[in-house]
Amino acid sequence: MQTIHASRTEHPVFDKLITCSDLMLPVLDQTSRAAKVDATVLITGESGTGKELIAEAVHANSPRRNGPLVVVNMAAVPGNLIESELFGHVAGAFTGSTGKRIGRFEAAQQGTIVIDEIGDLALECQAKLLRVLENHCVTPVGSNADRSLDVRVIAATNRNLAKMVRNGEFREELYYRLNVVAIHLPPLRDRPEDVEPLVHRFLDEFAAAYDQPRPEPDRELMTFLQSYHWPGNIRQLRNCVESMFVLADSLTLTVENLPDMIGIQHNRDAAPFEVPEGMTLEAVERAVIHQTLDRWRGNRTRAAKALGISVRTLQRRLKHWQNVTA
Repeated sequence: MQTIHASRTEHPVFDKLITCSDLMLPVLDQTSRAAKVDATVLITGESGTGKELIAEAVHANSPRRNGPLVVVNMAAVPGNLIESELFGHVAGAFTGSTGKRIGRFEAAQQGTIVIDEIGDLALECQAKLLRVLENHCVTPVGSNADRSLDVRVIAATNRNLAKMVRNGEFREELYYRLNVVAIHLPPLRDRPEDVEPLVHRFLDEFAAAYDQPRPEPDRELMTFLQSYHWPGNIRQLRNCVESMFVLADSLTLTVENLPDMIGIQHNRDAAPFEVPEGMTLEAVERAVIHQTLDRWRGNRTRAAKALGISVRTLQRRLKHWQNVTA
C-alpha cells in the first residue's frame, strides 16, 4: 500500500500527515471537510497520536489560513492563571498584574485557537469558555467591557469527554458546543503499517537537522518496531528514532540501537509467566529465558539485558540445556 500524502488538498501541510493505513482515510477526509467550514472541531485520541498536526492541517487549509494559529495547552497552565491566559487581564486585576495582557483568544483574532488538553480545564473555567463560544466575545479579568471575537475554535483531548460528562467532570453544554465536528485519531498500535514510513520520514528529518548521513534500519529492527505496542504513539516512536540516530555508531540501525526504555517497557507490559504446579526451578528459568528470547526474536544481547544477566551467563545456560537434551 502506498503512503498517503497531500492528494486530498492543495496545501503542503498535508505532507506532514504520513500514513498508509486505511484507518486514517476517514481522518484525512474529515480533516479536509472540516477545513472548508468554520465550525468548532473536537479532535480526540491518545497522547502522541498527532492531534496538534490535525489541528494545524484544519487551520492551514481553511479560509483563515492567513490569520494566526494560537495553541494553548491547558495541562501546562497553572489553574489560577487559566482565565488570564485565555481571556487576558487588565492592570491591577490581581496581585502582580502591573499591566494589561492580551489573552490567547484575542491573539487569535481572524484566525484559529487550539485548546489542547481541554479535558483538564476546571469546571469554573468551562462555564466561562462556554459563554465565550456562545456570545463570541471575551471579558478580560478585572474588566467589565466585552471584546468581540472572530475566532475559530479547535479543541483536542486524550480523555473521554462523554464519560467525564456522565461523571459530572465536564459540562454537558460545553461538550456539545465543542463536538460539532469530531475527528478521532486511532493509536499507532492499531496501524502498524504506518511505522515504516514514519521511521523513514523521521530519519530524513534528523539527517537534515544534524547534518549527518542518514542511517538505514535493518529488517529485524523494523519488524520489532512494527510489532511494538507504542504506548506513547507517534511521539514515542519519533523519540526512539532520534535516540537511535544520535547514538548509532554505524549507518545500519539494529535492535542493538534501541533505547533501554523500549525494552524495559516491552518487558513490563508482557503477559506474566504462570508457573504450572510441580514445575522445577530450573524448568521455570529455562521457560522464562526462552520466552524472553522469543520476545526479542533470538537476539541474545537484548534478551540478556531484559533478564538482567550477562550475555555470557545466558549463553552458558543455553549450552547447559543443549547438553542435557543431547
